[in-house]
Amino acid sequence: MRNGWVAKCARCHFGLYHRLPNSRVRTLAFSLAALILYFPSNLYPIVTADYQGLHSETTVWQGIKALFNHQQYFIACLVFCTSLLSPALKILALLFIPLTLDWPRWRKARTWAYKIIRVVDPWNMLEVFLLAIAVSMIEMGQIATVHPGTGVFSFAAVVALTLMATLSFDPRLLWDNADDAP
Repeated sequence: MRNGWVAKCARCHFGLYHRLPNSRVRTLAFSLAALILYFPSNLYPIVTADYQGLHSETTVWQGIKALFNHQQYFIACLVFCTSLLSPALKILALLFIPLTLDWPRWRKARTWAYKIIRVVDPWNMLEVFLLAIAVSMIEMGQIATVHPGTGVFSFAAVVALTLMATLSFDPRLLWDNADDAP
């Protein structure tokens, strides 16, 4: 199908085939913004808590280390994978695909990167649910006062930007010009 053309149903004239406009540029822009905000989201505190007069701020990495120190290995690995590893993999894959679309020899690598995005995607919101459960348990017990830290806003922006990058990417770009492959 040529650019600007739309396939329509002969009966109802519904557009059957359309491209997402500027898919490559928009995906690249959203992914680059997510990469920039990925670092503050992991360097600044996610949660600030007041417990019996003591004030503490915790980053994601400090939380993972604390879980390991308290021998909560499964939860620490889960938080590491969902908070640090899977967003990084998704951002790198979302940057790699649009940057290499003009390189025919990287077709297989782009396909693998797209598969990584599809596998990693469902795991990206798990840490939000874990944090919500922990905060609600603490608040219900009236043990401590928990507030979102500075890093939460960067983290939320990373989640939103990677979601927008994924939604703005047209996967048909992966298979365009397949007849030009060496």
